Amino acid sequence: MKLMRRTAIAACAAAAAVLAFATPASAVTLNFYANGPADWSRGCDLTTKAVGTYTYYENGGVKGGYQSYAGGFDAYERDLCSDGYGAALHLTYYKWNGSSWVYATANPIKVTTGVGTTKDHSWTFKDVRDVKVYSCRINSSNVVSSCARAVMS
Repeated sequence: MKLMRRTAIAACAAAAAVLAFATPASAVTLNFYANGPADWSRGCDLTTKAVGTYTYYENGGVKGGYQSYAGGFDAYERDLCSDGYGAALHLTYYKWNGSSWVYATANPIKVTTGVGTTKDHSWTFKDVRDVKVYSCRINSSNVVSSCARAVMS
């Protein structure tokens, strides 16, 4: 267990170092977490959990009346409940398509392999605004449902 934890910490530190190297000094980094919704019928006070860092900075100027941002995430999502459903780190945001801002969603991390499974992932983005992070259950149709919004600090 200690080896896994050390490996995970080293991997996160390496990813953070790469992200920090590629971003300007004006970048803002926030920690976030979200404890997914409860499912008392299955005895779960938490069904999912998301934890990570979100780094963003102004990039590309004002487009369509709004500042455009770039940045990245280093995060994990975990399935905490043996309810037969999975978990997803879910994002909502607006993406600049070259002429207007379009509402978009993404599930960059999905856990479908069972309770206790954790998946981590790092990724970057650009030309977005109003990014919100959620930890969600995946229902029996493999679609995001029952979400809890992440707390940023």
